[in-house]
Amino acid sequence: MMLCDEPGIGRFRSEGDAEMGEGFRLFIWQGGVVLFLVAIWALGNATGLIDMAILPPVQIVGYQIAAVLVRPEFAAAMGHTIFDALRGLLIGSILAIPAGILIGMFPAVERATRMLIDFGRSFPVIALLPILVLLFGATSEMKVVAIAIACFFPVLIQTISGARRLDRTIVDTIRSYRIPAHLRFFKVLLPAAGPYISTGLRIATTVSILVSVGVEIVSLTPGIGREISLARSYNETPTAFAYIFFAGLLGVFLTFLWDRLEARLLGWHLRSTAE
Repeated sequence: MMLCDEPGIGRFRSEGDAEMGEGFRLFIWQGGVVLFLVAIWALGNATGLIDMAILPPVQIVGYQIAAVLVRPEFAAAMGHTIFDALRGLLIGSILAIPAGILIGMFPAVERATRMLIDFGRSFPVIALLPILVLLFGATSEMKVVAIAIACFFPVLIQTISGARRLDRTIVDTIRSYRIPAHLRFFKVLLPAAGPYISTGLRIATTVSILVSVGVEIVSLTPGIGREISLARSYNETPTAFAYIFFAGLLGVFLTFLWDRLEARLLGWHLRSTAE
């Protein structure tokens, strides 16, 4: 006859119930904030404090949010934005993670490149659009390059921080046992910098959507940004706000997916932090 550790099972159940309860309370608070802002929007329209030509009535925008879903160009625009944003994010991350670890490993290299990195992360990507258009034309490739540049620096900076904070004991152990470079990179440095890289990727995920939509608005390349720009040019302001809503919702959804992925890949770090 198999005996069960009933106190242990009860403890795990109580912890799970507590997490579910905390998540539900957080959802209620977030929903309350959204409803509060919508109420202020509606009150501003009703009292005339908000110009309807600038910010249309909330009910009309709500109708357009449902209406654009059945438009044939909606799915294509959403697909272009997501696909190009993920491509740019992937390219920027592939370049930034190894470079960040290598820079973080050597303090002299980090000091020598600090000014260049600060300049790069402060430089607006939109200012490069005329050059990128001359090189690639107003194409999806141009948009992907702009996204990759914008995503490169958040991931690079976080990766450098993770590589610099490697425990000194681990560094001495690596040197003492003369661990090969490839094992040092994949088995020691990369896992140790993982939480910092994850933070950089979360930031870059949001940046990829922002830059993708911004480039689409300016260059009229296919995507949600192009639909926003066209709606404004046709004086369809509620439709433009509807596409803006979906652009923001897309960023929230991708961040949610990354949080779930991070919980699986870095569960050991999240548990140690909680303890």
